[in-house]
Amino acid sequence: MNDSRQRFLAMTRSEQGPAATQALPNGHREHAAAVHTEEVLAAALSGDYQVHRGASLLYRIEIDSSGKASHDGQDAPRRGQYAFQTDILVTRAKTPLVVVELKAGFFSSHDVITYSWKAQRHKQVYPYLRYGFAVVGLEALGRRFMTHNEAFDFAAAIPDHGRIETDLVPIVLRQIRSAERIIDLTRHGRIKLRRYEQNVEIDG
Repeated sequence: MNDSRQRFLAMTRSEQGPAATQALPNGHREHAAAVHTEEVLAAALSGDYQVHRGASLLYRIEIDSSGKASHDGQDAPRRGQYAFQTDILVTRAKTPLVVVELKAGFFSSHDVITYSWKAQRHKQVYPYLRYGFAVVGLEALGRRFMTHNEAFDFAAAIPDHGRIETDLVPIVLRQIRSAERIIDLTRHGRIKLRRYEQNVEIDG
């Protein structure tokens, strides 16, 4: 991470204010949100898909001087070995399709910048991966998210746990289809596109 990004992250930490004193309670809330999200998604998806909580994904692969890759794909990625942990990961077999990073009750500019940076790094290894951000216990995301988002494909404010099924699950299902379309497209040696379009959909 370059010096300018580090200085900016240090400044945005000051925005969190009294939230720092609530770190433990909020940690419990985030854990509960992650557990419930995992359960709801697992129930909504068919048996072809798996939902993981706390799984890690590679953010870098290195080739040494002998031509050996730093990760051979045989073992699951682990933190500390060119891998970052994710909150919620949806896979099909061993293929990662969708990530949802979660916060509970509130979020800071630092959260958006950090998670967005993680999304960029993961997408460099998994270019078909769809990456999202969700805050459980919040009515709206606001300008802070729009200002600092660089790499999220989707985001949602979920007012309460009961709305995860109605508000988040449909988004994740659409993102799974998008990831699988990209995978199918890139399986062909030559790609011919007649049209490519990304749409921005916002519910106020």
